[in-house]
Amino acid sequence: MNKQRRKINNISDVDQKHLAELVYHKAIKEEIEKRLEIKYLKRIGYLVNANNELMKELEQYERVSMQERV
Repeated sequence: MNKQRRKINNISDVDQKHLAELVYHKAIKEEIEKRLEIKYLKRIGYLVNANNELMKELEQYERVSMQERV
């Protein structure tokens, strides 16, 4: 009977170790995803702002160009 309990405990220990590894890997994955999301949201914000500035300049040049034609 002790052998059976040892087997059950060993299986349980192996399962617990595997579960702990899965939890650890999931936490690492979530942390990486969070960092990447923050990084790319900042980058996207920067690019959108740069695009808006370029549009303002283009509209200004178009207005000047239209006034010169008239």
